[in-house]
Amino acid sequence: MGMAVWTDVPEEKTTRPDLERPLARGQAPPGLPTTTSIPFERTVPLVEAPPLAPPPAWPVPSSLARDPDEARALIPLPEFEPLLLEKARVISSRFPQAEAEYRAARGAGSSLVGREMPHFERVFRIASALASVPGVETAPDYDSLLILTAWHCVRPGVEKFLASYPKALLCPLSHSAPPSALFSLSAINQDIFSRRAPAYLRYLLCNKFGLRTCADIEQADLRHLLKSAGFRLIRSSAVAEVAFSGITQGEDPPVRPWKLTLRQELTEERAADMLITAALWNIKFGLRLVTFEQGVAHWNIGAFSRTDWEDAFLALGVRIPPSLLRESGLIDWRAILTRCIEQIGRGNLPEEVLGRVSAWPQRISHDSGQSIWAGLDRVARTVMERARESEPQLFNGDGELDYETARAFRGWNRLFDEVSPQILSRFGLSAFTALRRVAPECFGWGCRQLKPWELEQEHGKWKGARGRALLRSAYAYALYESGLGSICRQDDQFSWQCTMEQLSAWYSAQTVDRNLTPYDLLYGLASRHGLTPLLNREVTHTAAVSLMAGTNLHEKLPRIEGSWEICLRAAIEHYGGQLEVRLALPDLVPLPLRLRKAVLAPVPYAYLHKELRLVRDFDLRIAREARCQLDEIPGWWEDERIAGTPLETRLGQGEDPARPILGVLCPDPWIEQRRMRFGAIQLLLSKRATVRTAPGQGGLSSEEMRVLLRLAFEATLEHTNIAQVSLPAIRRGFERLLAREDTREMLDSLLLHIGAAYETEIWGHVRRFVVLDVISDLLALTVRNSLLHLMSLG
Repeated sequence: MGMAVWTDVPEEKTTRPDLERPLARGQAPPGLPTTTSIPFERTVPLVEAPPLAPPPAWPVPSSLARDPDEARALIPLPEFEPLLLEKARVISSRFPQAEAEYRAARGAGSSLVGREMPHFERVFRIASALASVPGVETAPDYDSLLILTAWHCVRPGVEKFLASYPKALLCPLSHSAPPSALFSLSAINQDIFSRRAPAYLRYLLCNKFGLRTCADIEQADLRHLLKSAGFRLIRSSAVAEVAFSGITQGEDPPVRPWKLTLRQELTEERAADMLITAALWNIKFGLRLVTFEQGVAHWNIGAFSRTDWEDAFLALGVRIPPSLLRESGLIDWRAILTRCIEQIGRGNLPEEVLGRVSAWPQRISHDSGQSIWAGLDRVARTVMERARESEPQLFNGDGELDYETARAFRGWNRLFDEVSPQILSRFGLSAFTALRRVAPECFGWGCRQLKPWELEQEHGKWKGARGRALLRSAYAYALYESGLGSICRQDDQFSWQCTMEQLSAWYSAQTVDRNLTPYDLLYGLASRHGLTPLLNREVTHTAAVSLMAGTNLHEKLPRIEGSWEICLRAAIEHYGGQLEVRLALPDLVPLPLRLRKAVLAPVPYAYLHKELRLVRDFDLRIAREARCQLDEIPGWWEDERIAGTPLETRLGQGEDPARPILGVLCPDPWIEQRRMRFGAIQLLLSKRATVRTAPGQGGLSSEEMRVLLRLAFEATLEHTNIAQVSLPAIRRGFERLLAREDTREMLDSLLLHIGAAYETEIWGHVRRFVVLDVISDLLALTVRNSLLHLMSLG
């Protein structure tokens, strides 16, 4: 049994000569009675050991029952032979006497040799002789008998000969050592461990943990159980195979290894192989889609066509490696199915069936309008027709929406599920987005149109990052309906804008002219528009202002209604006299875990100067020649030229793809220094980022966004004053962003996800930046310096 079963670390065997000096067979230490003469050479047998028994022939689960889990519940785990258990019990009963005899022999001044043998094993041989079990050291089941006797001797909580298991029987290491520590053992100790670990684990699993069948092993949390027992020398995913040889082998193994393997244990290559192995098992024995007649595959064509392959492969629970993911981050089930068919054989599958499967649109592809929006629009129209039939009170006699009645209706998501179950969650969209495409007269930002928060169920709609984004838009719109600010529209983007003059006039009219206290004003605002988090004081009004502004303004203000105007004024001043809030609810797009970890993970990055700046080649040369740090060169950060950086070279190339995009950007917002969280990312998404005025072309496309991000990544990152230790994490973040084609939707969702870390009460407690924050700063630096350079040339 090889060590590679237990760990993924390459085997490196070392030897320790000082531990490999056994006594000759039959030699006893001086001073011990002849009746208990025990040879101490077990670590290196001098005669050829009897051959190991062949592994048990495990039954095939699919031959026992059709249901895989039921079949595995019918396969019992092998038990120890009753005679072996009885021997271990009898020997363990002789241990107190054997221990006393051994101590007496040591006290008689015997010069014991072979001290590498564990103390328990020496006493075990004496106890075996006392229990009339002769020749135990030459028996083929010596190791199993030794391990079982040790289990019988354990008396937890009792102060006798043994209160815990003698760990030295397996190896000199602690049982809590990691699996990689096994390779530090000598070859002899590794061999001892490989012989004794199976018996130890079999008793631990069956007798201590009470596992009786193969189904018990699959359903047990072996990692937790082994951790509770203090055993880490073998990975939990490999314990079943070590204890019961062959139990995870075969096309239909009694214990499926992918049910035991933890995701973090798999390399990319092993994850791909295990996923294909699990997929082949699912096709043959789980879904039972194929049989074999004379070695030729015979497929169930009807079931093959009806199978939801994406769900079938995801249900296996195996980690999806990057090689089997699409660019959107979802599983590439076609690639998996193709590899399975190559291994099984096409058999009787006709061309039209294979072609129809390969032609089905995969579920979520945000860069393909036809495959997503056409089908979604059909469902949304059906929902509107069903609403007119089943909920006639929502509409007037002329067919127009009755706003006051419809705003209290919360069954839109239920209607979508009736037409097409879970279609909104599959596409990652809200009912508002889907319905507004087919009925813009009923859903929008007008005073007689339903808003996004008016379509949601009350329970939980304000929770989490998405709920905060909902509250942000709802609070801004509530201020607008109460008379403060204005709604501006550019193409399909709406925003609420407010200036200092508008706030002064409105607040005076609301409080002084109407004799209202600040409390009455704000309570009426929240109750009139159903802003539940403000009514139950989960979120204060000043925290809501911080939510709209995207920066912490309320933390140092007293929690009284009179400070709300001060907070709102501070927000307007923070943005140069005009506060703008986008009235948009970003619909979530699928964000793979790798993307979230790479872009939203905290990174303790630092600048050599308080601001992010370009570092030119001659700055570095001066620092090197003067033998000083870069930040010690006076005024290096005041030079905003891009000379001596890759950015200058890129901009000097007329055919560079970034040149035409930089030419259509509106320079004022990019050049203006605004203290705004993720300001460059939000400006990248804004419809006012460019000078284009044609309908539908106000903003940047996803491809244009990626060109600017790539320019910052390739031409700016390495020539900035960001600490070098942070560059690997930032590179990974850039690479994950550039790997996606749905850049606009992805960035919208990232800003929505990241809002959870900076919302309301926990603002100010966040002390670490995230990778997306660095990327935003780099993008702002790149575009700003590029525009200044191009303007100086023009």
